[in-house]
Amino acid sequence: MPMTNAIRKWLKQYSQWFTPIILFLIAIAIFLAIFLNHTIDDSTHRAQAEVVADALLLERSVDIRLTTDLSMTKMMKNALSPADSLSVDDPGIIARLRDAVITGTGYMAVALDDNGKCVYSSAEDGGEIALSPDILDTIKALQPGDIDTFHITEDGMTDLNEDIGAVVCACAFEYAGGGKGYCAYFDSSWGELLAKTGKAKALMTIVNHDGKILMRSDVSDYFVRGDDYWKLIGGTASTTAKYHIIQHDDYAIYDATNGYTVIEIPLQGVSWAACISVSSAYINSLANIYFNSTRQFVIELIISVVVFFALLIILNLVSKIKRQKESRLLGDKADSDQLTGLKNKAATERDISEFMSANPTTQSLLFILDIDDFKGVNDTMGHSFGDDVLHEFGFSLSSMFRASDVIGRIGGDEFMVFVKNIPNEDTIEKEAKKIRDFISSFRAGEGVMREITASSGAAVFPADGDDFDTLYKAADKALYKSKRSGKRQLSFYGS
Repeated sequence: MPMTNAIRKWLKQYSQWFTPIILFLIAIAIFLAIFLNHTIDDSTHRAQAEVVADALLLERSVDIRLTTDLSMTKMMKNALSPADSLSVDDPGIIARLRDAVITGTGYMAVALDDNGKCVYSSAEDGGEIALSPDILDTIKALQPGDIDTFHITEDGMTDLNEDIGAVVCACAFEYAGGGKGYCAYFDSSWGELLAKTGKAKALMTIVNHDGKILMRSDVSDYFVRGDDYWKLIGGTASTTAKYHIIQHDDYAIYDATNGYTVIEIPLQGVSWAACISVSSAYINSLANIYFNSTRQFVIELIISVVVFFALLIILNLVSKIKRQKESRLLGDKADSDQLTGLKNKAATERDISEFMSANPTTQSLLFILDIDDFKGVNDTMGHSFGDDVLHEFGFSLSSMFRASDVIGRIGGDEFMVFVKNIPNEDTIEKEAKKIRDFISSFRAGEGVMREITASSGAAVFPADGDDFDTLYKAADKALYKSKRSGKRQLSFYGS
């Protein structure tokens, strides 16, 4: 029952907060639902945008590499075409070929005569390099001024044991003296480029116009098996209607039928395309990463809201406690004697009366103390000294008794002590001895300690009076008995 009453009291006290808090929480919930719905869509778009950004990065990197290879091929053509032929012994030609390798990213440059025979190379000895018939036929098919780019595997160079294939840029030119020559520039760094640009779950590829995969990054996935790119993603180059296509100015996005997303970007100056392929699961994982960050933000927002309301309630409680404390302080100040810090007359009478009403049969002691000849102290030592005497008298008196006892100043030089819960006669005598020792030994003053005596009267509750007025009168009569008997002593009522 007490707990129920406490809850009702609390609900009544803070009921004015409930409606605005509930409305605010509903508004927050609606906002978060809309926000999370938009965030899910935005997370998917951001994940796709990241894949597109990777594809564009791949395309730019490959374009730069392709431009470099073409530039090296043109530089070799310009260096070789002024010659009368490639059959003469010209050490400068080897130096030019080596300059192309050093300047660019390739690893081999060769010069071929009009029959397609490799006459010079950038190798250490500058000697011939045997090329496969397919490579020679492709190069010999070029006309003066033509530049072509194609891909070869390690089988394309019979004299070189390469682990990976290479991109070849070749061109044909006319000698200054007439006749046709050829030069070719080999670059196998594209595979390394794909490996550096690729992601763990993405397939980076270079695809020709027929859909054949020329180069690709290493990805441990069934998706990379085989060389037919369009077959891998669910169709052929001529059946793009099977895919959902989003066409942009520089690239196209395919949602393949086997759950893969493909970004295809044409390369400049060659009939190839840079492609990046990722599974829908990978895009979903990226979207989850973005969404998780947003979810974390939402959780932090909810925590912030909860903390805000908690702080609001705490501040309200603290403010209320502070007001109550200030109210108590004001009450204590109203109940206190300003000079001694003890209870004043009204508070002393009230507290003693309340105890008597609540404990009518609990034996207690009432002492009234009066400083002897206090007027003479004021006249001889001054009122400032008299105030010090009163302050020291009250402080010393309060230090002798329990905090639960009532100690107050009830007149100019008159004090009262109400000692609660006196169980027996021995305790009465013990408390009386405290008063006797105190009034016979009290001294006050700074520098020169002056002996100050007091007289005291005592009465026992409820034997000498069962209410405040009756008990006070009994103790007051005992006080006057002490005064008449020579002062500086304690007398009990009725003794």
